[in-house]
Amino acid sequence: MTDSTATAAPGPLAGLGIVLIVVVAVIAWAIIGTALFSDLTLFGGFLLLWHWANLEALEIKRLPATIAGALVGIGLAWQVVYLTGKMGSNGMILGLLIMVAAIYLQVIAVLPFLFNAAAMLFLTVAAAPLIQLKIDFAELALATVVGGLFFGVFVEAIKRIAAKFMPAAG
Repeated sequence: MTDSTATAAPGPLAGLGIVLIVVVAVIAWAIIGTALFSDLTLFGGFLLLWHWANLEALEIKRLPATIAGALVGIGLAWQVVYLTGKMGSNGMILGLLIMVAAIYLQVIAVLPFLFNAAAMLFLTVAAAPLIQLKIDFAELALATVVGGLFFGVFVEAIKRIAAKFMPAAG
């Protein structure tokens, strides 16, 4: 089954250009991100880029909801760890109930700015035991926001530059 709304794949030369732009963006974020954040939290910016590019088609108007959802997902993963540490198994149960309530809000599309696919992606990744045991959640949240803003500015700059060199549609 094919999606009739999908855009055509770029040709080989355009595809190479896109890959080169992606490489520049990744290297730039790796340099900037490692200067600001630990290696463990740097993935937040990359994960946000992946979501924004693949599910939101790099639409700048979708970036705020993507960042907000990512922060909700990180917060949901954090609260389970926090409540478990403070209240033991009762805290874990409460944290999991909060998580289930958030998933329900996403399923029924209540407050989609906050409870969206980005929230569920970041919840899934940040709630993984290997991540939970090693991550500084506040730094992950900050790295995600800064990475999202970096990639948003980068992509919009590339779009504007490309528009200057593209022939007008007509």
